[in-house]
Amino acid sequence: MIKLLLIIFSFGNFFYEMLTYALILHQRKKPLPDTIKDIYPEKRYQTFLAYKKDYRKIFIFEQVFTLCLQLFCILSPFYTWLQDANPYICLLKTVLVFIAIECVSDLPVSYYSTFTIEEKYGLNHQTKKDFFKDVCIEKITEFLMLSIFFAFLIWVATHLEDWTHHFSISFAQAFLIGLLIVAAGFIIMTLLSLFSLAAMRLQYKFTELEDGSLRQQILTFLKESRKKVHHIKVYDESKKSNSKNAFLLKFLGYREFGIADNFLEENSQDELYAVLLHEIGHLKHKKNLWNYTQYAFGIALFLGLVWLISHAPVVLTFNGMINTEFHLSYTNYYLTLSIFLTFCKPFLFLWNFFRNYVSCKEEQEADFNAVDHGYGQALIQTFKKISSDELIDINPHPLIELIEYDHPGMYKRISYIQKRMKKGNVAV
Repeated sequence: MIKLLLIIFSFGNFFYEMLTYALILHQRKKPLPDTIKDIYPEKRYQTFLAYKKDYRKIFIFEQVFTLCLQLFCILSPFYTWLQDANPYICLLKTVLVFIAIECVSDLPVSYYSTFTIEEKYGLNHQTKKDFFKDVCIEKITEFLMLSIFFAFLIWVATHLEDWTHHFSISFAQAFLIGLLIVAAGFIIMTLLSLFSLAAMRLQYKFTELEDGSLRQQILTFLKESRKKVHHIKVYDESKKSNSKNAFLLKFLGYREFGIADNFLEENSQDELYAVLLHEIGHLKHKKNLWNYTQYAFGIALFLGLVWLISHAPVVLTFNGMINTEFHLSYTNYYLTLSIFLTFCKPFLFLWNFFRNYVSCKEEQEADFNAVDHGYGQALIQTFKKISSDELIDINPHPLIELIEYDHPGMYKRISYIQKRMKKGNVAV
């Protein structure tokens, strides 16, 4: 029964991806709205279409390969080959095998995408040496993060019976154990975030923005926020791609602005101010109903964890069914969690839809901060330049944008910025 459900989910995901891609292709046949038509002159728009067409075969290959791999893992004795009486050795073998499969499938695709397609359209500035360096950093980071996360999961799962006196505990005791697990989980997630930050530092060179009028103006803008930004740094994006960005990095109480070097070199000062005012808009954000709804969801998840601790036999029964169907003598925790998350996909889809909606609202609020400071037109100009330079899809299908985008599409974004400017009597 479990294998049948997994097969249904695999095909369901495949058809969902193909359907959404068909909607994307249909949308690209439509003319661009007047608001954003000037981003892509006819010749440049044909370049955009050709660029996206070059990725079509890659997209189809990736979807078919993923489906075949999933079916192979479900129908073959794949997981029996990896089983081991020691759950940590089993974890190590499983993670290494899946990373190896990723390397075999993803590396040629990524290499071709970077040095054939991206190179063809002038979007790649990366050397082959840097490419392989980044791949190694990503895979090592992925291995460490997965290993630490699952090792923590195994540690909890293998000790829970002792902690709960063979699962004979009250809800209050389960609540306390849940708090301890969450606290330990927070430490683990903090450690994983540090790994991610370290990987970024290895992939990019960050240098402090030199003192001058630009830095002083940014510091003046920052006075509007109570949240301190500790550093303003420039990173060497120009060595990798055409991508131009400025972002706010947050880690616990630490905050840092990152500005792409090519953004500083190729965009006007007003355009840079506009993007940084957008990021400062995020700092000024005040919690609202949507945010508290997310917190309520987190509390509900915690209570669900407490319920599972106090009703552990339910989990053991589910795990036993998995072991039986996959002919396993020992539990593969990687497999168990993967199946659990697969069965949660409908719920996770709705949750991601909600999170994307909240994220888009917050992006709009941050954009308005730039508009209200008089940099609305500069922000629009920045979006137009970046879209053209990076061959971005500026008019996504409304349904795809609603379901999958965590930032508003460019057409929608420019439209509401212009409305805000008119409302404030600012020249459009």
